[in-house]
Amino acid sequence: MLSIRRLLPTPALLAKPVRILPETVTHKPLEKLINHLLGTAIEEGEFDFLEDRWVKLTVTDLELAFYFGFDGEKLLVADNQQADVVFKGSSQAFTTLALRKEDPDTLFFQRKLMIEGDTELGLGLKNLLDSIDLEQLPPLARKVMATAMNISQRFTKH
Repeated sequence: MLSIRRLLPTPALLAKPVRILPETVTHKPLEKLINHLLGTAIEEGEFDFLEDRWVKLTVTDLELAFYFGFDGEKLLVADNQQADVVFKGSSQAFTTLALRKEDPDTLFFQRKLMIEGDTELGLGLKNLLDSIDLEQLPPLARKVMATAMNISQRFTKH
């Protein structure tokens, strides 16, 4: 019997347009979005520990990698920086983390999320993001995250 999963495009295929688009098309809108969503925390100095440091976020099943930094005023998104810390995981693991459907430490202990490099920096970032109240995010942002979670779950069910 033919499975519906076999008929659906894979997450990596769905992400292919993002991989081939120029950085200015993908990174600048993402940069603007995260600065808008996290504006209060940025203004309150919560990201100051990240100044002149780079975090690499690798979404393994989408074959995507993003580099995030902080210049003292805003969060930056760039390509191919020397990362101080690297987070790796599937799209489902990251959406589970973002939506707080599972404890971050559980995801790390189950090896669904991995951290390499400056673990102190990584844990500081994890704790900061975990402290942000999701209810402060715009409803559309929460809806997009929930939709991403539903899509990624469809590809991981057996």
